[in-house]
Amino acid sequence: MFLAINTSDYNWVLIGGIAVSAIALLGVLVWVANKGRYASRYKAFYKRMDKTITKKFNSNLVIENVIKLYSKDDTNTFKSLKGRGKSKVKKYFEYYVKNLPELVVLKSYISPDKNKNQLVIMLLDEYDKVMYKWDKSKKIKGLIKAANKYQMLTPIIAYLFELPMNINGAVPFRFKNHDNDYCLTYDIVKNAKHVKRKQKERKLTKRELKAQEKIEMIKSKKLQKAGR
Repeated sequence: MFLAINTSDYNWVLIGGIAVSAIALLGVLVWVANKGRYASRYKAFYKRMDKTITKKFNSNLVIENVIKLYSKDDTNTFKSLKGRGKSKVKKYFEYYVKNLPELVVLKSYISPDKNKNQLVIMLLDEYDKVMYKWDKSKKIKGLIKAANKYQMLTPIIAYLFELPMNINGAVPFRFKNHDNDYCLTYDIVKNAKHVKRKQKERKLTKRELKAQEKIEMIKSKKLQKAGR
């Protein structure tokens, strides 16, 4: 009788163990499938975005064809543009304001920390202190405000064009404006309202350096194609 009870208990433990293992395995399979699905979705979105900005929202073309043709002075501000120039730059900003935050959210699904899904673009002074920060809640008006207040229209246009490549490569990206020593940088955070007041530049890892080299090669190829 004692042995029968023991055997019965053992069977239930075995069945329970198998059930737990099966559930765990199913969970892993679902996680892998979801990650693969999110990865495919992200890659498709990034590929489509990269193609669009290269053809329609290329910073070199905007600066060359809009700023030089429609700028009334050399203050490097949005308000210095003529009506048609303002319209074209607004259209340019609209595309990035809509698609950059979505790119970051999609990438967060396949990143180690899924809670980091908010993009912040920061304008730093020569001491790396944050003078202005932009997130999706500030929309186009926020970019225009920064361009006017700090005379950073062309740097902002150029920065937006290169930013998707750096987000895709998970590489820090700084763009210095030599006219006033101000610098544009970005971060992907959990809460866009909570950003350090000083953004010190850190040394890149080997992986980041390799990714940066790849980005430079891509940029070079794009310039060659544009020059044809």
